[in-house]
Amino acid sequence: MFPVTRPSAVAGLASHDAAVAARSRAVVAEVYWRPLYKYVRLRWSRSAEDAEDALQGFFATALARDALADYDPARGRFRTFLRRCVDRYVIDVHRRATAQRRGGGGLTVDFAAVEREVAGAPGDDPDDAFEREWLRHLIVVATARTDASLRGKGKPVHATLFARFHGDDPPSYGAAAAELAITVTDVTNWLSYARREFRRVAVELLRELTVDDAEFAAEAKAVFGIDVAAPA
Repeated sequence: MFPVTRPSAVAGLASHDAAVAARSRAVVAEVYWRPLYKYVRLRWSRSAEDAEDALQGFFATALARDALADYDPARGRFRTFLRRCVDRYVIDVHRRATAQRRGGGGLTVDFAAVEREVAGAPGDDPDDAFEREWLRHLIVVATARTDASLRGKGKPVHATLFARFHGDDPPSYGAAAAELAITVTDVTNWLSYARREFRRVAVELLRELTVDDAEFAAEAKAVFGIDVAAPA
């Protein structure tokens, strides 16, 4: 449905090119750190500090070591495989009793914000929490990328419209037109453009998070309800 230009970050994890591998880890970490943090807290009953340590260590070390060596796309989605990798990492750290504070590994995140959400739902199912947070944070990342893309193309009003209409209290078209000193027709057309840009960015992001065309097509259908192989 949309020409996808970004390569798979999942496949890039196994690249011998250090720059490609590093960027791939950054993309995967950007989308998955929140759902994985919630998952570790709920699945393994780890403290907030231990869960943070585990995620820092996983993205800094475990994900960099032959991450795709055991991954078979025919046996499930990458995000399911990634969750199982985290399970093995947490078990391994526990067995070796080497849980210690790590200083980053390139992952700078607001764990406190996620912790407040975890504390508010102590009985949540770990797998369900992971899936909900993965989808929610995928949209958050895609929204941020859409804003950057629109502003980079010299369309700041388009970006503002998208933010206004996809916030908690969207205005009427007339109110948005008056606020931004544009016409209602402009609101209609520019918001439509911004939404198409969001869809393009979101689909590209999903492609980065899948290993091949088959998984990409399956995830696009499951997540967004679109057929990426269909003509525009």
